Amino acid sequence: EDSPDKQFDRRWAAVLIEQALTRLEQEQREAGRADQFQQLKEFLAREVEAGEYEPIAGRLGITTNAVAASVRRLRLRLHELALEEAMKTIANAGDGEDELRALFQ
Repeated sequence: EDSPDKQFDRRWAAVLIEQALTRLEQEQREAGRADQFQQLKEFLAREVEAGEYEPIAGRLGITTNAVAASVRRLRLRLHELALEEAMKTIANAGDGEDELRALFQ
């Protein structure tokens, strides 16, 4: 059983990720990449199995390497946005990265 503190941290982490994901989706829509984002967002929070990028690459008309690079860029941007969201609630700005690391362990 999780302690109340762990439950709170889990809910807070979920809210941070949801807010960051919403911002990322908005950025992608504004950049004209809404369709690509919809097809790639499932890969942002999980490991990718061999061959999973191939159908996406075919639908998007790009290479599997380009899909992998796009997913990597989206993951990095999602991390940045989650950190920004965390910084809104953390008193000491230097603790933001440590706070996120602790939340997602």
